[in-house]
Amino acid sequence: MTAEELGQMIWNVKELLRNVYDNKDVEDVILPFTLLRRLDCVLVGSEALVATNMKQLEELGQTSQEDIDNMMPMLMDAAGYKFYNTSGLSLSKLITVPADLTNNFKTYLEGFSPNIREILKNFTGKGENASLSDIFSNLARKNLLLQVTKAFVLNIDLSPDKVDNHMMGTVFEIVIRYAKESVGIGAGQFYTPRDIVRLMTEITLLGQEDKIYQDGKIISVYDPCCGTGGILTLTKDTIEETAKERRVDVTVNLFGQELNDKTYALCKSDIIMKGDEAKGIAVGDTLLVDEFRDQKFNFMLANPPYGVDWKREYDSVSAEAEDKNSRFAPGLPDKSDGQLLFTLHMLHKMDPKGSRVGILSNGSPLFNGGAGSGWSNIRKHMLDNDLLDAIIALPGGLFYGTGIATYLWIFDNKKPESHKNKVLLINAAKDEYVQPMRKNLGMKNVLVSDYGRSEIGRIYHAFETCDNAKLMDKDDFFYTYITVERPLRLIYKDVKTKYAALDEKKQSEALANIVALDDIDTERTDAEFFAYLESKKIKTTAKLIKDCRTFFGEVSETAPEVHVIPLDDNSDLVADTNLRDYESIPFKTDIQEYFQNEVLRFAPDAWMDREKDKMGCEFPISKLFYEYQPLRSVEDILADIRALEEDEEQELSSLLND
Repeated sequence: MTAEELGQMIWNVKELLRNVYDNKDVEDVILPFTLLRRLDCVLVGSEALVATNMKQLEELGQTSQEDIDNMMPMLMDAAGYKFYNTSGLSLSKLITVPADLTNNFKTYLEGFSPNIREILKNFTGKGENASLSDIFSNLARKNLLLQVTKAFVLNIDLSPDKVDNHMMGTVFEIVIRYAKESVGIGAGQFYTPRDIVRLMTEITLLGQEDKIYQDGKIISVYDPCCGTGGILTLTKDTIEETAKERRVDVTVNLFGQELNDKTYALCKSDIIMKGDEAKGIAVGDTLLVDEFRDQKFNFMLANPPYGVDWKREYDSVSAEAEDKNSRFAPGLPDKSDGQLLFTLHMLHKMDPKGSRVGILSNGSPLFNGGAGSGWSNIRKHMLDNDLLDAIIALPGGLFYGTGIATYLWIFDNKKPESHKNKVLLINAAKDEYVQPMRKNLGMKNVLVSDYGRSEIGRIYHAFETCDNAKLMDKDDFFYTYITVERPLRLIYKDVKTKYAALDEKKQSEALANIVALDDIDTERTDAEFFAYLESKKIKTTAKLIKDCRTFFGEVSETAPEVHVIPLDDNSDLVADTNLRDYESIPFKTDIQEYFQNEVLRFAPDAWMDREKDKMGCEFPISKLFYEYQPLRSVEDILADIRALEEDEEQELSSLLND
């Protein structure tokens, strides 16, 4: 049976809940029962040895729950796993005594080791107020507990010899996908497809072999938004499999944090069932509280949520960013999208001795935000500290919930000499790197092929320009954002009419005195207008000059330039804000030369206000790999139209003859 078939079989248990549970509540039954059934199948055969140990505790008078929990290591050894159950019960035994099912179910759940009890409580989504009774009491009240338990025991075999750990992880993800899709929520925010994780893992680990595969080496792997833990576990599997091939002993410690209680529970349970105590998995909002505040990690991999706002965390994150040594100090993106906050968080946790980071994103972090914005400043921080190693544009159709363009970023704070101050851009958004799926899963219709992973890895390892890659200097991504001004040109006429049309609040005695002058309506330039006022002994203050130009002046392209101080041609020119323009000039380009060639030839009266210069940074990967597609000829288009017309005529003729 395939993982997809098994996932469908588990999800079909929902039919027992129809008309009793709302769609959004079905997962509250299916997910914990899937975990319970897996635990039940895994612990088969361990009951006797655990019971022997429990008898020894009873003989010593150590029968309280606290006494038992204190003996976790001994009981784990007896069970052969990082968890156990002391109740002597199993789901199979529970259904043999239907009359006592509710009480026995409570005993069964409370018999699990503390780590499993904590996981099960998180499935309720009630946090510290959760009770294990929430897992079964609602079903019992609705007379469904026996039916649901039987459905899992009699129809769903999750024994390790039938379903290995990798397949079980996939089954969990499939069940989550069904649950989320049933209520219109994208499953992509809870887990990342395995083919993408494999690519990300291989690229992130590539070139680090000599550092990883040493006898006794301890490796830390971290994901700040770990979902169901697929990225963590697959990374660990990859490292351990290679270590085994090389005959070296490597320890991989996993660390992760997940916001969603239920997803956290799945993640932690999956890791525990694979032989790890999962002490490094925490629940909570990473942006609000870093549960691993003082820790650094060797490898960090993540797929943060795309386009999700961080308004809830805004006050806390903004306050933290005020500290120049904090994780968010380099800058803050718009409140509408927090992807780059996770990137900053991971960069802050890089080990000074060397760390590698692989992170997935959509296109927003590449170019959103202009020069001087938080987005741009974060990108600048990456390059100023020479952390960014590569960006890989991925093929479309890879994700369950979105068809938008996606990218894999690779960071390294101990780059080899050939990589320093360089960034490799890889265009892997090619059909040649994927293979079609037999059946679409949501919006996912392709898989990264073995050839695709191998070829992308080869291009990255070569780290040089080729058909599908460009090796860039870090300065290639910087630009200077300059302000281009053009002079204000004004004429004055019909002053009396304009004054009469002014709001009373804008009228003043000084302006009224000007309006009362003879011949004030004659058309004049700015210099002529103020010369006229001077001849009439009108004292002009800075405010009066501004008001006259604002209320009485008309823009005229043929008029002379306006100077800040009327009648002083040596004073600065006044800029026409309506003609203000901006230019983004590549960092390696001479600004004065660019201005001469690209601006002054079209606007000879323009000048640059260099005090407003801003340094910007963006990664225009789409532009760099743009391939021109010539338009079809008119003849070809007309030929297609004629062919369609002929087909329509034949169809119509066939219908009439019939």
